[in-house]
Amino acid sequence: MKTHPNGVYTHGSTEPVLSVLDVRGFELRDVFLIGINDSCGTLVLPSESRAENAAAALEPAFDTRVHLFGNRDGHDLWATNYTRRALDGTTLSAFITNLTLKDGRQVIKDGRWVR
Repeated sequence: MKTHPNGVYTHGSTEPVLSVLDVRGFELRDVFLIGINDSCGTLVLPSESRAENAAAALEPAFDTRVHLFGNRDGHDLWATNYTRRALDGTTLSAFITNLTLKDGRQVIKDGRWVR
């Protein structure tokens, strides 16, 4: 985990999203950003309005979903989940859906292990 100024904490692949938020004018303060990979992750914020503002800053490049994340010390925490969109507007998959080994054996098909 990395600590940045203004109460910003990041973990994982976060640079693309931080850049988009910065360029779109979202104030980078009081946020925990978990980057699953370059295409998806979650921003945890102290209020619903900040989570909605983050979602607005990420759209339309990312598909977003705002939801109540949990409660800490009696205060609600809100999250903005994001997934990068393709140029045609479809959501890119953040998970491996098909995997074939060099020997030709397929080990994952349609997101499921092949036995």
